[in-house]
Amino acid sequence: MVILGVSNTTDSGAALIVDGKVPAAVNEERIVRKKQVRCFPAESIAWVLKSQGLKISDVDYVGVGCWKGIDQAATLPILVRDILSQAQTGADLTEVQNRVCVTTSRDLVFHQEMQDGLIAMGFKDEQIRWYDHHYAHAATAFYPSPFDNALVFTADGRGDCRSVTLWEGTRDKGLHLIDSASEMTSPGVLYGYITKYLGFIPDRHEGKVTGLAAHGRTGPAYDLLHSVYHYDEAEKRIRTKIGEYYRPFASAVPPGLPEALRDIPREDVAFAVQKLLEDVLCAFLMRHIAGKPQGSVNLCLAGGCMSNVKLNYELAELPQIRDVYIFPQMGDGGVAMGGAMGVAVEKYGAKGFEIPTAYLGPGYDDAEIERVFKAEGVAYRKLSDAERTRETVELLAASRVVGWYQGRMEYGPRALGNRTILASATDSSVNDVLNKRLQRTEFMPFAPVTIDKHAARCFEGWEPDQVSSRFMTICYRATPLLAERCPGIVHIDNTARPQVVFREHNPRYYDVIEAYVEKTGNPALVNTSFNHHEEPIINTPNDAVRSLRKGNVDVLIAGNLMAKAG
Repeated sequence: MVILGVSNTTDSGAALIVDGKVPAAVNEERIVRKKQVRCFPAESIAWVLKSQGLKISDVDYVGVGCWKGIDQAATLPILVRDILSQAQTGADLTEVQNRVCVTTSRDLVFHQEMQDGLIAMGFKDEQIRWYDHHYAHAATAFYPSPFDNALVFTADGRGDCRSVTLWEGTRDKGLHLIDSASEMTSPGVLYGYITKYLGFIPDRHEGKVTGLAAHGRTGPAYDLLHSVYHYDEAEKRIRTKIGEYYRPFASAVPPGLPEALRDIPREDVAFAVQKLLEDVLCAFLMRHIAGKPQGSVNLCLAGGCMSNVKLNYELAELPQIRDVYIFPQMGDGGVAMGGAMGVAVEKYGAKGFEIPTAYLGPGYDDAEIERVFKAEGVAYRKLSDAERTRETVELLAASRVVGWYQGRMEYGPRALGNRTILASATDSSVNDVLNKRLQRTEFMPFAPVTIDKHAARCFEGWEPDQVSSRFMTICYRATPLLAERCPGIVHIDNTARPQVVFREHNPRYYDVIEAYVEKTGNPALVNTSFNHHEEPIINTPNDAVRSLRKGNVDVLIAGNLMAKAG
């Protein structure tokens, strides 16, 4: 079987399932070099098929992980309930009407864009299967997870009129919906318009708000937001009041909000929205697990809100939770994979998929890298495997910034050792230095990377079977050792969001980290994405050369070739 998964949501892309395996996935932004581009994913489709030597005529089905439309049985009653609830609170019904009209008109346009694009490429209408947006998220969260039974929790801005869903997942029966919330009560929207109020870009810079929140404290901002957005314990659902302080559009700033928050420090506003997100989604989940034994529930997460590592930490800390799996491409960039999985489950009875790493994108060998270096006039030196490790460690020990470009590109928003910038974490000023160099404005510290045999020394409660720690999708409390030796990767709240590397998943990366720890005694390194501010993570060797020439890194280690800036 050959299944193509596609999406033209924010961060459009394509994924492939061949005979039950997942060999390739990529998002359009990495190819066309326009961050989080929303479009028909022509380049992504072309690449995933070419990577496996396939043609359009080889594809059996296409799964679209979005724009299926409102589920008449499951979603419509919840949406109607939430609209009626707005009327009862005296909300601004014009904004309610606007939300419904925008959803209806825009979703139809995007549905037609995808349909027309696929037909134009040569696919037949009967090959195309459409899947609910949140089902696609849930599929990516559950089917690659290590669990046979789990609760599957999704949350984002909106998709097919829903913003939150909770499912029961079993290998035998698949996914069964047990609770949901409509787009009128969207946690992603709440976070998005506070992101905009604070001067950042919604759907892109929420991580900056998460980092800023650790510097704030509770106060009137939380009370204000809670008055229009909260979990109603009596009614067991999320309640909102659309009007002066809450609007169901992530890019909006409700009209009364700037004045109401004018004298409140921005870090306290960030704290308020972060705390409210945690409180509401934890309460939503607790409704369904409150009576379960301690440590008895496996939890799978996807959706844009689940890119929030602090939220994921709070969910994982609920007493009933045993372990958490977060899909590495948890945002809308992952619903193409969800569409492909939907077909595999529906048409072929698939029970799960092994995706041990995120290295599903394009890769380039040394010969291709060398051709680019020569064409670009880059001075370089060839290294043996042993020299590659030794040279990289020497550079890092000398506090040089290394661009580490190896193998296949990562799928998802995190650089995980193949399109990565590495640096020493021993100086707390590394955040300011790298942010200035990369022209970033980040409040979250850079993430640590270490290897499995040192992880327990760095992160409180870490266990080898905690798969999420391999993908930088959850945070841990830092141990005193990590805080003392590597202050550049520990946040003000004493948390860190690690990547823990296992040799079988990335031996080159593992060898460098292991040798660095042995040489310096420092248990971790900085790992940040190899890109300039507001650019997608690099893809091709040409992208790596451009980044080197911008001065983003001191040295580029690309395959077994080394090039220096200047």
